[in-house]
Amino acid sequence: MSALLPLALAAAIAADPTHDIAPDDAFSLDGVAGIATDTRGSRVAYIRTRWGEDRPERDLWLLDTRSRDTARLTFTDGEVKAPRFLPDGSALLVLAPDADGHDQLHRVAAGGGPLIPLTHGDDPVAQYVVDPGGRAAWIVVHGPEHTDDAWTALRDTHAGVTYVDRDRRVSRVERLDLDTFRRDPVWSPGAYIVDLDVSRDGTLAAITAPSERLVDHEGRTDVVVYDPATATRATLPDTLWRADAPSPYGWLHDIAWASDGRALAFQVDFDGHPGEILVAEWAAGETALWRLPRPREVHPDGPGIQWVPGRRELCFGAASRARRPLVCVDGVRGVSAGRARTVPAGDVVVGDFAFSADGRDLVALVGTPERFPELYRLPARGNLAVVPLTDLNPHTASWRLPALSTVAWTAPDGTPVEGVLELPHGWTPDQGPLPTVVLIHGGPTAAAPLARSFRYHGRTALAAAGYAVLLPNYRGSVGYGDAFLTDLIGRETEIEVADILAGVDHLVAEGVADPGRLAISGWSNGGFLVHALIGQTDRFRAAIAGAGVADQVMQWALEDTPGHVINFMQGLPWEQPAAYAAASPVQHLGAATTPTLFHVGEHDARVPAAHARAMFRALDTYRKVPAELIIYPDTGHGLATRPHQRTKLAWDLAWLARWLAVEPAEPTDPPEPASADAE
Repeated sequence: MSALLPLALAAAIAADPTHDIAPDDAFSLDGVAGIATDTRGSRVAYIRTRWGEDRPERDLWLLDTRSRDTARLTFTDGEVKAPRFLPDGSALLVLAPDADGHDQLHRVAAGGGPLIPLTHGDDPVAQYVVDPGGRAAWIVVHGPEHTDDAWTALRDTHAGVTYVDRDRRVSRVERLDLDTFRRDPVWSPGAYIVDLDVSRDGTLAAITAPSERLVDHEGRTDVVVYDPATATRATLPDTLWRADAPSPYGWLHDIAWASDGRALAFQVDFDGHPGEILVAEWAAGETALWRLPRPREVHPDGPGIQWVPGRRELCFGAASRARRPLVCVDGVRGVSAGRARTVPAGDVVVGDFAFSADGRDLVALVGTPERFPELYRLPARGNLAVVPLTDLNPHTASWRLPALSTVAWTAPDGTPVEGVLELPHGWTPDQGPLPTVVLIHGGPTAAAPLARSFRYHGRTALAAAGYAVLLPNYRGSVGYGDAFLTDLIGRETEIEVADILAGVDHLVAEGVADPGRLAISGWSNGGFLVHALIGQTDRFRAAIAGAGVADQVMQWALEDTPGHVINFMQGLPWEQPAAYAAASPVQHLGAATTPTLFHVGEHDARVPAAHARAMFRALDTYRKVPAELIIYPDTGHGLATRPHQRTKLAWDLAWLARWLAVEPAEPTDPPEPASADAE
């Protein structure tokens, strides 16, 4: 796999930084959540995020790639998203909420001015595609569909209750004329559109599902091609992502036409199995459908897929060990492809990317071990220079940031394992071993990236408070080869636990970790592994579990994506009862002694709060182990508000300080939980 020039830093790093990082510094960081380039790549539109009083605010900014001058184009208290230039560069389209909070399509002049609504109505606009000529936009609108059955009259009579899954939302596609603002219906597929693209000749390609419910997206999605000119539709054969796939519960997403309209690409992901890029091509009246070859130790993962404009070259975000480059494959034609290349080389994590309409310029959001994510102009072709375009957070140059590196060790069965290590600024081995937190990533079909991050889960904040932080990319993580990924199936709470404990042993042997002051923390699958570890070992003096599974049968029964459990358990609960019991942490708490802090969202659909309640009851009521349970109101699987994130960080630092005898980095008032739920 060929490589391009290593990434240059966006700004100089202070030789002698002086600022000691505090938890609230996380709320001073700006970020980027969506980018677009104009036809020639001379201007970049991007959504800049910054913290408001309670939540992040998202507004549209414009960047001149030559002068690097920036201008803010919108000033809203909502979320602007999905920027697109009109082909002549005079204006941009964005999605922004109306007075009722429904996303609608808006237009804003490239020179600045008010947001002008182009659509309105009770049904929000979910996504849109701009016509290459700039005369129209195709919009996807989701609306309710009420179906009658034998029980409709009885439901209508007794309407003061909730009838689960009886109503659904389906989609329609409309064409909005950008000159006359006329909206014309184009297609109602009788299904929910997950993603849409439109070819140059107006042919629609959509990923559809029976409804908006995520359970209906697991193995129930289709790829449909619709020609409005003839009102004909065709559904692609699903053999590659169902009958011939390692799991029937694949997720289809990110559909994209090649510029010539003769090839279509889309992505399929599987929990526990490698994701794939699939390509369909039409030639001589025949349809060829095949899997795009990918390099070894590379898995599609990240900011979607895009064709290079004007070329048969396909680029996608990829996991490659702890890095996240773009992988571009040229010569995608027929059922073959050329050589793959990475863009850019080096220790990078690409969060988003966009090509100019002529395909000559590529702009990407890139994070590195040295800098928080910034926008860069990357060489779309050839060995051109990497050009930094932004310096979103210049104040961080004075921060005493943790040192980031990768660390490798060997699992008990001889498998090489890697992780990311964060160390307090300026620490050297002669200062002695550190109290250490093992911060376990979620997924598990994911990986901890080698890039700077400052989030409520603990990255940056824990190292700034004096802890060594190990982020293990245990078996089941992406980017380390197919076998490394699939080894976890049928072996949860066994093989990855051994990987993690071996990593701790390695840091102890290297003199980094103090064996008497060890803690574990994680969210989602990371929280699940914290639950598993406290039932298997007493070597950790403290544990912090966020949104973790306690019981696999309960998880299959309650979560919004049960295919995840079925894949790892290798069957349904009545087919594999022993596997479900073995992989359920609550079954193995008889010897648990680790003081544990639990966090969970009140309305978490992915890992319902019942799991945290069960774990808390087991430790607090029956095992008499110190435990706290914090339930965050009006919150799902992640913590989105400043008060909730502050609460979690304050409690985590206080909990670790209490049990590992380390003073908190920043004096705080005694933390109050967002909502304490004691049983």
